[in-house]
Amino acid sequence: MRSSAALFRRLRDEIPQARQVLLPRVEVHPLSWGLGLTGTALGLWGVPALPAAMRPGAGWLALGLVVAGMAVWGFMRREHLGWRLDFAARQLDPVGVDGESRRLDGSGWGLFCVGGAKRRSLALEFRHEDGGKALRVLETRAGASREEHQLVSQIADALAERLQMRREGLTL
Repeated sequence: MRSSAALFRRLRDEIPQARQVLLPRVEVHPLSWGLGLTGTALGLWGVPALPAAMRPGAGWLALGLVVAGMAVWGFMRREHLGWRLDFAARQLDPVGVDGESRRLDGSGWGLFCVGGAKRRSLALEFRHEDGGKALRVLETRAGASREEHQLVSQIADALAERLQMRREGLTL
């Protein structure tokens, strides 16, 4: 998947003045799965079942679908999902993702920059000192570049400053 640096740079620059921001969950577009699986199924089961004269054309079509699926995987992303943060209300609302709204009221809230669930990824989580489940609002892709990690660290700094809360964890 391509770099998210431009997206993170734009987000970092919006935070100081925006009323609300979307902390995106960057996902591969589902079209990639559809194209890739259709091409694979055609190649494995459809081509052998066809008459010999049609096999070469169907084989090339199957290969083309798989390659198109790989291209979509690499270049198309869904960036409109994630968590919408309203600074005035101190409210986090899910946008197209599972979860419940959370208010960041009172003291005890902190923003943590931690290692992500994927190899070489970095994540931002809101946690309360009383415990409970952390709310992961942003995570880089697996194998993200140092620039992406630095941008996420800068996003954490900007969010913590704007929300007047402590910021803990990794600083790049």
